[in-house]
Amino acid sequence: MRTLTRLFRYFLIIIFILITTFTLGVIWPEQTVEPIHTHSPLLITDVSIVDVQEGKLIPHQSVLIDKQRIIAIGNANDLSVPANAIRIEGNNRFLIPSLWDMHAHIYKLTPLLDMPLYISYGVTNVRDLMSCPNAADPFIACPDDFQRWTKAAAENQLVGPRIQGTTSWLLNGPGIHNNMQDIPDFFGTANAEQAREFVRYYHGKVDAIKVYDHISRDAYFAVVDEAKKLGMDVVGHRPHAISAVEAATHQKSIEHARFILHESFSGSDALREAAQKGEWKEDRRRMLNEHDPAKADAIFAAMKAAGTWYVPTHLTRRVDAYGEDSLVLEYPLLRYLHPLMKWQWLEDVNKTIAENPSPEARKTYREFYHKGLELTGRAHKAGVKILVGTDYIVAGATVHDELQQLVLAGLSPAEALRAATLSPAEYFDRATNYGQVKNGFMADLILLNKNPLEDIRHSQTIEAVIFNGNLYDREKLNSIERIVEARARSWAVGCKILWKFIKNPGGY
Repeated sequence: MRTLTRLFRYFLIIIFILITTFTLGVIWPEQTVEPIHTHSPLLITDVSIVDVQEGKLIPHQSVLIDKQRIIAIGNANDLSVPANAIRIEGNNRFLIPSLWDMHAHIYKLTPLLDMPLYISYGVTNVRDLMSCPNAADPFIACPDDFQRWTKAAAENQLVGPRIQGTTSWLLNGPGIHNNMQDIPDFFGTANAEQAREFVRYYHGKVDAIKVYDHISRDAYFAVVDEAKKLGMDVVGHRPHAISAVEAATHQKSIEHARFILHESFSGSDALREAAQKGEWKEDRRRMLNEHDPAKADAIFAAMKAAGTWYVPTHLTRRVDAYGEDSLVLEYPLLRYLHPLMKWQWLEDVNKTIAENPSPEARKTYREFYHKGLELTGRAHKAGVKILVGTDYIVAGATVHDELQQLVLAGLSPAEALRAATLSPAEYFDRATNYGQVKNGFMADLILLNKNPLEDIRHSQTIEAVIFNGNLYDREKLNSIERIVEARARSWAVGCKILWKFIKNPGGY
C-alpha cells in the first residue's frame, strides 16, 4: 500500500512539473524581430541595375530612395541628393527588384516561426493559396489574418511580406470536408448548387477560388461560371475530371508541373473518365512511357491563347522524387523549421514513399520529376507565362531554390528572375509599382554581391534588402536568421504551438 501511495505521489509530482513547464512555455516571452525604420533617404551609388524586362545590366547607376519609393536613377553627380541621405556603396554590386513567391502557404503559426525569413531572403510579396474553413482553425490562416499581417508589414510593425490577393480553398478532397466540424455542407461542393453557394459565400472575402483535384465536372463548371459573374478568379490544380485545355480556358493560373504529364499520354482521356467515377489512379510509369509531345503542345497552345499562368512548383516534385535522399532530408534550410513543423512535413514525405517504396517506383518518381522540368522548358519556349511559386515549407528562402529549378528547366537566369519579379506584378496588374528597378516604383530591392545573370545561384549573395524604403543590411539580416533558427529550437515555441491547438482544435 505504501508503495502504491509513493508511486501515486511521484506521478502527481511529474504531472505538476509537466503542467508547470508547459504553462511557463506558453507565457514565456518569445524572441522578436524588430522592424527597421529608415527615416532618411537612401542613395545606392554606382551600382549595376539588373533590368529584368530586357535581361541585361545597366552599369554605373545611382538610385535615390525616399518615402518608400525610388525617386531618381542616374549619375550620382546629376541627382539632387538630400544632405541626410544614407549612402550605400554599390561598387561591384548588383541591384534587382525584390522577389515574389506565387504559391505560398502562410499559416497562423508563421508569424511565431519563420515569417521574418521572407524579408531576410528578399521576398517581399507572396500569393497565398489557402484560406481557413473557419475562424477557429488553429493552423490555416484566414483572409482577416492576411489583411492584418499585410497592413502591419506595410506600416513597419511586422517583419514579413505583403500578401497580395486572397484565395479560398475548396474542401472537396476525399475525407477533407467530412473530417471537419462546424462548417456548412456546401463547403464540400458535392454538386453544382453547392459549388455556386461556396463561391457566393466567399464573394467579397477573397479574390480567387482555388479548385482542387477531386471536384466533379458539374461542380467545377458551376464554380467558374459563378466566379465569372461575381468578378472572381479561379486558380489552383487542374482537377482530375477536367482536361488541361478546359482548365486553361477557365483558370487564371494552373499549379504544379505534374498536370502536364497527366494530360499528355495515350491514356489521358480514359484517366479523366475514371476520375469522374472516383477511380483515379496515377500510373507514372505509363505516363512517361506513353508521353505524347503533341498533346503537351496542345496544352501549351491553349494556355498561351488564354493567357493562363503556369506555376510549376518543381521543389515539391523533387521531394516526391528524392524524399529518402540527403538532398531532401539534409536540406540546409530545414534548420529554420521547428521540430513540430518538420514532423508534419516528414509525415507527408514518408507517406508518398510508403505508397510504393520499391526501387522501380522510386526511379519512376525521379524520372517523373525530371520530365516535369523538361516540360516546363517546353512550355516556356511555347510562350506560356511562368511564375515562381514554391509550395514549400521554409518561408522565403526556397524561392531561390525554385529559381534554380527554372534554370534547370531551360529558362535563362534573366527569364527565371522575371518569373519572380515582373511577371508576378503583371499577374496582379501592379506592374506600374512593382517588379522593376525603375523611377517611381516601390523601393523593394535586393543588393547582391554577384551577378545573377551569370549564375542564378548568385541571387543568394544578398548584401542588403530594402523593403518599403527601409534598409535591412547584412548585419540585420544575419540577426533575423539567427532569431528564426533559435525559434526553431525553442521548447517555449513548441508549447505555444501546442496551446493554439488545444484552445482551437478546429474540428479535426
